[in-house]
Amino acid sequence: MLGRSKGAEATSAMSQPSKPLRIYVVEDSPLIRRSLASVIAEAGGELVGVSADAEGAIRNLVVHHPDVILIDIRLESGNGFDVLRALQQYNLAPGARKVVITNYAHAEYKELAVRLGADEFFDKTHEMSQAVELINTMVKQKRRGTAMAQH
Repeated sequence: MLGRSKGAEATSAMSQPSKPLRIYVVEDSPLIRRSLASVIAEAGGELVGVSADAEGAIRNLVVHHPDVILIDIRLESGNGFDVLRALQQYNLAPGARKVVITNYAHAEYKELAVRLGADEFFDKTHEMSQAVELINTMVKQKRRGTAMAQH
């Protein structure tokens, strides 16, 4: 009988590279979108989509099924809370990690974001390096095939 043994098939499957971390960005600033796209690419993640407004993000997230969603609060139309609310209300992207990155890092915004399902909340002005570090860590964890640890 020709063919590989089950052990060889298992070894081959284990040696296959894992799929990259799939990241969707909801951000209205072209400069920040380009910056995040660069960070994602350099880390080895896959940018699966970008939206500058809440409605487009919600519509696209139904299709793209990302591992991580990076969400700004202020958008061209609607806001990041609208996105989080829709994700929660309609159980969209239930396994995705929701990370808010905003210039409006007020305590009440953070509390609302967390209530609406945000896993992380970063101030663009003071915590962007931590957000970048989180992206790098999540990409590495996905590459190793381990579960993304919650902070």
